[in-house]
Amino acid sequence: AKFGVPKLFNFDNGSSYKNKQMDLLAARIGSTVHYDQPYTPTQKAKVERWFRTMKDQWMAGLDMRDFHTLEELRGSLYTYVNQYNQKIHSSLNGKSPQERYFSEPDCFHRLPEDKIDQLFLLELERRVSIDCVVTIDHIEYEVDYRFAKQRIKLRYSPNMEFIYVVEADGTLTPIRLLNKIENADIKREKPRLYGGDD
Repeated sequence: AKFGVPKLFNFDNGSSYKNKQMDLLAARIGSTVHYDQPYTPTQKAKVERWFRTMKDQWMAGLDMRDFHTLEELRGSLYTYVNQYNQKIHSSLNGKSPQERYFSEPDCFHRLPEDKIDQLFLLELERRVSIDCVVTIDHIEYEVDYRFAKQRIKLRYSPNMEFIYVVEADGTLTPIRLLNKIENADIKREKPRLYGGDD
């Protein structure tokens, strides 16, 4: 939202990064995922140098007794990063990192704010039962009868608060927790057991 879409995500080979979800999210926003070769720390030298600076400047002066919540600690780090990015760096010809970054506006683009939440939804596939139910992490959800017995694509927020079916045209239709009483009352087409005319 603040600095636009990265051209490249540069990761090590940790399982939290090397997964199908990360590839899907990067493709959806137009970024490329690159994984560094094992045992090649020079491939991520810039971020390692940043971690050293952060440890020497921010972490070295921390007294954890000053923080009572994770939010307070996170706020302290956020303040430090903002100050760092707005401080003049001699290696940047008298500019701050933030000034240098925004000096080439053609090199970055922002996502529409109203689309960010949708673009970062996670994704999975499920087969819908004959009674229009799908199961995610042992919890049953109800989808429209149109999807009965089909394999569908679902997108969901990490906290599972919002779950959607991806329609054929790409639109998202919300689904809800299964209500067994209402589900039992849905009228369904009865299967034909023989091919006769009667």
